[in-house]
Amino acid sequence: MTTIAVTDVRFVKELYPRLKPIDDVIERYRDALANLPPIVVARGGVLVDGYHRWQAHVREQVDAIEAVDLGDIADAEILRESYKRNAVHGQQLSKADKIAAAEHLYLNAGGTADDRYALIAETLSLQIDVAAKYCAQARQAEKRQQQEKAWDLWLDCASQPDIAEMLGTSQQNISNWVQNRERSSEICDPPESRQHFDIWQFASTDRDAGGQQSYFGAVPPQVMENLLWFFTEPGHIVVDLFAGSGTTVDVAKRMGRRVWAADIRGDHYSPHLPIHVHDATTGWPASAPRKADLVFLDPPYWKQAAGRYSTGPNELGEMDLDAFRDAWAVVVKAATQHADRVAFIISPTQLDDGTVIDHATDMIDPFTDRGWLVERRIIVPYSTQQATGQQVTWARENRRMLKLYRDLVVLSA
Repeated sequence: MTTIAVTDVRFVKELYPRLKPIDDVIERYRDALANLPPIVVARGGVLVDGYHRWQAHVREQVDAIEAVDLGDIADAEILRESYKRNAVHGQQLSKADKIAAAEHLYLNAGGTADDRYALIAETLSLQIDVAAKYCAQARQAEKRQQQEKAWDLWLDCASQPDIAEMLGTSQQNISNWVQNRERSSEICDPPESRQHFDIWQFASTDRDAGGQQSYFGAVPPQVMENLLWFFTEPGHIVVDLFAGSGTTVDVAKRMGRRVWAADIRGDHYSPHLPIHVHDATTGWPASAPRKADLVFLDPPYWKQAAGRYSTGPNELGEMDLDAFRDAWAVVVKAATQHADRVAFIISPTQLDDGTVIDHATDMIDPFTDRGWLVERRIIVPYSTQQATGQQVTWARENRRMLKLYRDLVVLSA
């Protein structure tokens, strides 16, 4: 048993068995930190077991966490330990997780088929016949796994020659796989949330559709679904410079759009996603695609976000209004130089004296200065935010209007 800094925990996606974390579990654990068992790590910090417990500590901004360190063990041992521990306690692996784990173990373990079934049964706490059932299509899964990896790398903006080299296959294979996937109905069909007017209103936020929706300021996944449906095509490149919890990444990849995302804090909140570290106020990222079909910008809503994100010198939510506008102009310059279309979402700020700062109008100015025009201005109500009786009473008594919407502005040259 040891105590390590929360920031020293290293999440390696390839060494963790869960297909997707469960946001509600993390939120539940936040209220019970003192009662949680220690996480398990190896090599001083590589996470073996306890992702949800670790993320609960991250969100509570706790500096240290109790851990059991398994020592200097190899990657294969880390993965097997992770499978084994997640299969029997805590937030256990789902059936889909176990099937994926069984296929991985079958394809990577040595010995006869029976030897592999026995290993899988022991590791995942399964009956032998269930382990065999889970592995029935493992041989076909090998090719499918390679295709899925190629598709995932393609969506992460890797080039086809690089993907072919990484996977040990031909570039023609990669091209065929990508083209077939781009034509599939799952990519080409409209989202269930498709809107028909320029007011995008949803009954509730879809917590399973993308990103970690408990993250402050997380854009509803349905907004991204409709933005990508109306303004991009499968295979188009989408860049998000304020990625936050990664909703854009999740939704874009599910809809067959290639995506490159960054945030001033990188993968601090969603380490399972490919979110780069970049400060958008310093210009275009050197490692981003040189040209994007769509740049999506979801900046902090000025003082509405004060204290919610980082406290660094370039944090937009901590600036005064003039500095906020100047920094925004830098972001706009970079985006317009590298994109065919830009969309941003923002909410007006209502000050205590009743003054309203219409950010959307102000934030259009740097675009028009560069010859860009507004294609659409869409109203996005706060679907899950309802005014309290006290707020309504205050508004009536003070002759004020309560703010319950965001502006989504789409622009092009």
